[in-house]
Amino acid sequence: MSLLAVLLVVGLNSCNKDEMVVEKSSQIGLNDTYPIFFNQNFGGEEAECAALGEFMYAFKIDGWDEGDMNGDYLAEFIDGHSNLIEILNSDGLEFDFSATNSIGGLYVKGGSGGYGWVFDPQIYEGTGFYAPNNQGGQQAEVSHVTFCWNYVPDECEWYGETAWSAGNRYVNKGNWATYTPYVADEIVTLFAGRTLEAGTVHFSAQVDGYITITITLNAGWRFLDEEENVAVQDYEFAPSGNPAPGLFAHKGDADQSLAVFTIEVPVNNFYGVHVNVEWEDCPEEPME
Repeated sequence: MSLLAVLLVVGLNSCNKDEMVVEKSSQIGLNDTYPIFFNQNFGGEEAECAALGEFMYAFKIDGWDEGDMNGDYLAEFIDGHSNLIEILNSDGLEFDFSATNSIGGLYVKGGSGGYGWVFDPQIYEGTGFYAPNNQGGQQAEVSHVTFCWNYVPDECEWYGETAWSAGNRYVNKGNWATYTPYVADEIVTLFAGRTLEAGTVHFSAQVDGYITITITLNAGWRFLDEEENVAVQDYEFAPSGNPAPGLFAHKGDADQSLAVFTIEVPVNNFYGVHVNVEWEDCPEEPME
């Protein structure tokens, strides 16, 4: 049984002042969950978050009795993690929030008690949060709010790039595409977007008039998932003019799930090796 379910049972079966009581919120907005009533002081934001669940981060916003609390609050931690939390539509009794990192728990203190919410999955924004009623039966003003969360990395994104084996430029201006003079058993860099090192290209020694070109991608790179994502043109003389990879003589379909692709081509003096690739952009995780 979940923590929330346990607390609900307690709230329905006990009237003891020292027990936790659960009430269904009638104005939670985006958050279809129960506020959990606590009638004790925890002594700090870490303890407040621990009462709601297991969280890596706790951030307390204090001073609600000093005036308008609407605005941005930056939570920063020694591991490099941060979270920008915005308080919205606060009137001292009720407020909304948004955050750059999703929130898993929220504790709102007011009067002699506090309300807690648990969000699974974590949320980036919510509306209509408030403190419990005071001993006179009136809604208490908020005295402080504690946000609790775990780091949840965003999904990685992939960006497509055109890549060429390092060498001489086809043209001096405009197109940065390059071709490579053939040297047996040489390894050159595979450049994407002109300056990004996507991997390496190896040119083997010739065997019976043919060489093997081996393309190896670096970590964080993959072949674009399309047909003929590798194109090679061999030249007897140094080429000039803008290249047209779609017209190259030798084509290959590199498997996106693999980091290495080989293609056999006739031996010649120069090679244009064109590869369509993608690089992975992932959010940085906090230091442990």
